[in-house]
Amino acid sequence: MTAEAPERTRVHRRGLGILLRLGLATAIVGVATGLAVLLLVWIVHTVEHLVWGHEEGPFLDGLASPAVWWLPIVTVGGAGVVAAVGWYLLRRFGRKIATVEQGVAGAHMPWWETLADTVIQVTSVALGASIGKEVAPRELSAMAGSKIVRWFRLDARWGRILIAAAAGAGLAAVYNVPLGGALFAIEILLAQFSVGAAVVALSVSAIATLVARPLVGDDSLYHVASIDVNASLIVAAILIGPLMGWGATSFGAVTSLLAKVRPTGWKLLVALPVTFTAVGALGAVFPLILGNGRALATAGFDLTQPALLLLALAALKYVATVVSLGSGAVGGTLQPSVAIGASLGAAAAAAWALVWPGADATGLAIVAAAAFLASNMRAPFTAIVLVIEFTATGFDLLLPIFLAVAGSLAAARLTSRASLRRFAPRDPGRE
Repeated sequence: MTAEAPERTRVHRRGLGILLRLGLATAIVGVATGLAVLLLVWIVHTVEHLVWGHEEGPFLDGLASPAVWWLPIVTVGGAGVVAAVGWYLLRRFGRKIATVEQGVAGAHMPWWETLADTVIQVTSVALGASIGKEVAPRELSAMAGSKIVRWFRLDARWGRILIAAAAGAGLAAVYNVPLGGALFAIEILLAQFSVGAAVVALSVSAIATLVARPLVGDDSLYHVASIDVNASLIVAAILIGPLMGWGATSFGAVTSLLAKVRPTGWKLLVALPVTFTAVGALGAVFPLILGNGRALATAGFDLTQPALLLLALAALKYVATVVSLGSGAVGGTLQPSVAIGASLGAAAAAAWALVWPGADATGLAIVAAAAFLASNMRAPFTAIVLVIEFTATGFDLLLPIFLAVAGSLAAARLTSRASLRRFAPRDPGRE
């Protein structure tokens, strides 16, 4: 017994040392992620202020129209030129940029190339490009997390968890959605649950969100009034779920197909500026389709546009996003998915009112957004929590959201050939 005691003491001290290193690494990753998000948000705000004359773009984040009709053509077209040249140079002369998933798996994420890639992404969105901006904070945060993991010499298991937590925290901090960011790391990037992973993911998300709040703020992304859940809304949620599933399935399928044939080399220098200029021209007429989708989602939740126009805007946002990503842009589909779902849900609410009056139109828009996002991400719990945190609706809409998301996923699985073979979570990011 006496001979075994020193060995147990050494094992205990070694375990305690690993735990302390992991705790310190978790705290540092949280702070680093928050700082990374602060940098990217500052770039977005600065570019929007310089170009649009406001702290936030007047129609990228709100509902006003651009000051002059030709401004979107110039700015989005200019974004295409800048992004095309930047990505061309990165891909030709820089080291290979690893995706977040590859970084979680242990691939090297180069420092300067990753930073440049993320800056190009958020600058393009700030100039009006119709792509999501959430890939950039996840990518930059994962890169920072991978460096810290190596500095602390954590083993492969904890390194993978910490890098995934950093990526999820990047999403959490940029949108002030700490629980959604943690769930993103666990449900999508790690695709498995453990108490240790949950503790790390929640801690990193909370720290990063707090660090980023000086620029991001502590308010929800969308502001909606209190919602009354009644029988009409519940039935409407059941019916709209499969429709959102079919729509999201086609959105994901088209985006993935175009990603396989996206232009490279000199073709990128032609395709991206031409496509972005065309999107800008479309945005000159329909400015709500520009940006990452926040303005269009706000219009859907606030019911400020006619139902037929919302249907048209949803279709135009769908096209603008897939052609932008297909022409070589790097970006996400998270906020575009929320925008498309919200506008379709608000339009459907107008039609449903003729059948069974009484359903809250804003509530149905939120439900549709959650259903569309869930099928696009193939991650129902993350999508539900994200939409609830985006809109600060709490538990009010849980029942209709659950029903709509269930119907959406069932429809997506039945109609998608790929999901019939394998129904796995998909990151709506770097397509």
